[in-house]
Amino acid sequence: MVDSRTLGITKYQVFCTVLAAIGSFNFGWNIGTVNIPGDVLQNCVTGHKYYGRFPSCIGVSSGVVWGIIVGCFALGALLGAIISNPVIDRKGYKFTLSWFALLNVVGALLLSLTTKIPQFIIGRIVVGVAAGAANNALSTYVSDITTPRARNVLSGVVQFACNFGIMLDNACALGLAPPPRWRILFALTGVFGLINFVLFPFASESPKWLVSKGKYEDARNALATFRKDADVDAEFNDIVRIHQENKAQTEDVNVYQVLRGDTPHNLRHQLLCVASLMFFQQLCGINAVIFYSTQIINKSTKDDPADIPTLAQILTWVISMVALIFTFIGMVLGGYFGRRPLLMFSHVTMALFSAILVAGSVKDITALVVTMVFLFNAFFNLGVGPIPWATAGEMTPRYAMTAMSAIGTGIGYTFTFVIGVIFPPMQDAWENYTFFFFVAWNLAAVAFVFLFVPETKDRPIEDTVKVHSCGIHFVVGKKWKIDAVKNNDTMVVPADA
Repeated sequence: MVDSRTLGITKYQVFCTVLAAIGSFNFGWNIGTVNIPGDVLQNCVTGHKYYGRFPSCIGVSSGVVWGIIVGCFALGALLGAIISNPVIDRKGYKFTLSWFALLNVVGALLLSLTTKIPQFIIGRIVVGVAAGAANNALSTYVSDITTPRARNVLSGVVQFACNFGIMLDNACALGLAPPPRWRILFALTGVFGLINFVLFPFASESPKWLVSKGKYEDARNALATFRKDADVDAEFNDIVRIHQENKAQTEDVNVYQVLRGDTPHNLRHQLLCVASLMFFQQLCGINAVIFYSTQIINKSTKDDPADIPTLAQILTWVISMVALIFTFIGMVLGGYFGRRPLLMFSHVTMALFSAILVAGSVKDITALVVTMVFLFNAFFNLGVGPIPWATAGEMTPRYAMTAMSAIGTGIGYTFTFVIGVIFPPMQDAWENYTFFFFVAWNLAAVAFVFLFVPETKDRPIEDTVKVHSCGIHFVVGKKWKIDAVKNNDTMVVPADA
């Protein structure tokens, strides 16, 4: 039998990953719900009237207030990431991914039955909490259940699920954006939450989490299920040995201990990489496109926003479809190319497209603006989209993984909120030159990746931890090179579930 450590992707790994990704799909759905119906909700472009006791729109005259409404979802996600960290440690991934999903039902009721702005904001925060917990748990769960070679592809599932949610929401919004049908869009997030709650118990718990709780027999059985028809003895012994070595040094640490540096390994470099990559992921400008692409394109197409679906809204859906396709391409490329080249290539192209987008806006060339928005979103999903989500799971020891993931996702959600709030007034002030702001941040990200981010493709997590737990350092040079997993198999090794 083949050594399980050399396996690629198995069917059961994919099955459990898909079930776990329903929460991240819901994350994308809730990001997209305020994009296409935005003018209806904010500006009441179809008129202000009542359907029973429910108004046709919520009516927001201030761009800053609308930005807060859009961005408060990220604040909820930040809270969800923080809360879920100790819950994962104590209760496991199955509990977290199942029970937090029920918050989507509560949020869906608040949003779909909303009559006032405060109720809408609270609903956005509640579904944000569910989404933050889901993304935080998913990224480390996938890291736990996959081999290094399977992780190359499946680590991108957070971004893929998110983009699938955005795409499907945008498709539905073309028919459901007019009042009162936009309420159905917000109600559906509760349906997906119930599906998540019902289905995820059929997945297996993380073998590494089970070992950390002393459930060795359950852990071995779970590992054997994930590695069907392979010899799991060596891999299981590695998991137990690493857990015992870590336990001899410390129990699982929390966010505060990681930030303070109170860990057996010096994780300053890992902290820098995780925090910075999630920071750059938001400052690259993607959420300006995801939240406001309809308005950005409409400035060039000059559609009547009441004539739903407008050309800008249709193009927004097509953009989300292209983003989903490129996310899948990025996941596949992740199995062949390293993290570093994909990240740098993605940031460089986004800087270029941002600059050309400015030129197209200044010259009022509609086709050029639309094309650059397409390319900007597509090339984001080749590297900058999926890779930062996986960084904590690929560079951090097990005892600090959930805390490090919570820090990274927390930073990501904080700046998602910041961009959501500042982009409308920034666009009003800078007009056609707004995307120069994102050119600068993308170029800064290229320099950071080149100097500080190590290559983790095909590398065992333990080897990465051993080499890079020495404080903040440059990673250029042979000294920091880690050998990849060696095997004679193809990248993807099919196995029966």
